[in-house]
Amino acid sequence: MHIAHSPADAVGHARSGRAVDARGVATAVWKRCCAWLSRRVLHAGAIALVVSAPLLLGLGWHRIQWMVAGQQEAEHGRAVMSKLEATLDQVHSTVDASLPLAAGDCADVVDALRLEAATLPQARSLVLARNGLAYCSTLFGEIDMPTEVMGFSEDVMTLVAGNDVAPDRPLLLYRVSRAPHEAIAVLDARHVRRSVQNDQESAWMVGTKRLERDGDLRILSPGADAQIPLVTSSRYPVAIASDARGELTGHPWRPSSTAVWLLALAGMPMGYLALRWAGRRRGLKREFQRAIREDEFVPFYQPVVRAADGGWAGAEVLARWEHPRRGLLAPDAFMAEMEQSDLILPMTAQLMSRVADDLASMSSVLPAGFHIAFNITPAHLAGRWLPEQCRRFLAAFPAGRIALILELTEREGIVPDAGVHAVLDEVRQLGVRIALDDFGVGHSNLSHLQELRVDRLKIDRGFVERLPDPDGITPILRTILDLAERLDLDVVAEGVETRAQADALARHGVALLQGYLFARPVPVSLLRGVLAGARWADFPQDIDGKRKLVDGVVPGRTSVQGSVSLTEAE
Repeated sequence: MHIAHSPADAVGHARSGRAVDARGVATAVWKRCCAWLSRRVLHAGAIALVVSAPLLLGLGWHRIQWMVAGQQEAEHGRAVMSKLEATLDQVHSTVDASLPLAAGDCADVVDALRLEAATLPQARSLVLARNGLAYCSTLFGEIDMPTEVMGFSEDVMTLVAGNDVAPDRPLLLYRVSRAPHEAIAVLDARHVRRSVQNDQESAWMVGTKRLERDGDLRILSPGADAQIPLVTSSRYPVAIASDARGELTGHPWRPSSTAVWLLALAGMPMGYLALRWAGRRRGLKREFQRAIREDEFVPFYQPVVRAADGGWAGAEVLARWEHPRRGLLAPDAFMAEMEQSDLILPMTAQLMSRVADDLASMSSVLPAGFHIAFNITPAHLAGRWLPEQCRRFLAAFPAGRIALILELTEREGIVPDAGVHAVLDEVRQLGVRIALDDFGVGHSNLSHLQELRVDRLKIDRGFVERLPDPDGITPILRTILDLAERLDLDVVAEGVETRAQADALARHGVALLQGYLFARPVPVSLLRGVLAGARWADFPQDIDGKRKLVDGVVPGRTSVQGSVSLTEAE
């Protein structure tokens, strides 16, 4: 049966179909929008993850550092303070033993005071005072200086920025007093800190003064600059400041410094740069190894003359690097990195072998007992390496033709333990003599004269520069020379550049001189000509008393091309 539909029903069905189609289109558009948005969100999330990863790592690393630093500070601070108090106990004992000497006149007690100073490795000098006036010093003998000028008020200990002898080195002063007498120890603050903190140096606080980790001294202003000390001594007015954890701020998750955030964001580039730096270090070591393999380190010789007759007494060996691309390099360009590597020993062995070969060919023109000096560092004093090298070097010459001298350089400080004594005793049995280089500066002190049993002192050029000024450092030179005479030690003055300086040193009894006045360092090809030259006293002088130099050599001798710009460090 056929059923007829009205026109109104047809219109309704059409509208329903169009509605269904519209809903389908809307659903499809919505799905496409969701897919597009999902892709964008995932892309943005990946970018955000890559960007934020260094920041998250930085925050995590900050948290770890904060926790570890707290533990390390507590342990390290207690250990250091224990060592520091033991050192200060020794200082107190020595100063207290020196106090009775303050009752006598300086001329009567200065020798005994110097003996007390020799027992204190950290002391630069001991000073006696009476009624607030310092009147006797182990360095200068009789002096006249108020103790307030030295930096004291009512304190037992204080830090000062330096004095006339060492203006750029912070000093730690320790005083024992029984009115009206006082005894004061003047200590090298950096050396004291290094002796008890050789691995991780912290800032020290004495009163309102702070010795920074980099060695600078500053005054703490109330409140603004003061930091809470990590460990305070129960017996002395000194504290070890809380540096490492203080830099990380007091909250484990909230770095207060913008630099921490920047470092976190720069973590990945910094890691890349660190890899490049590590590769450079490895490359530099490979370059040293190649230079040793290719025999590129060569000896230069700077003569040492006798003040009495101007004749050559010996020479100091100074290393140069014949670099294939950069040319001839002075020690300043490579020696610091070389000493930090484990290649300083093979380089020194190579130099000693080359010097033996150089001098063997001219042994006929060398006077008997002509000395050759090599610089050695604490690394050379480990094990049996040094005695064997000395034995090989001396075997290249007839007995008595060459005298070998080892100059102890103290960039890192020498710890005179049983191993060092054993090495030095063995080389002494071979006839080798020991010299203490740059005496009066660095780590050199009176205790090393006693403990290392040296045979020679080399006066640093800083004590020679102001000669012959009568207001210069002559009292210090007199003290050093008097000490050397008492200990029966030879003395060499370095850095002699004028005739007036040479004459002044000769008048003070310095027997051996070294410096540009006589000759700059020269290669072996010119050494024979230098040794065959006239006595230094016969050479003409400029108006200022300096020798007339042509390319670094006194006239009448073969010139050293290019040596002037490459040897300024000596």
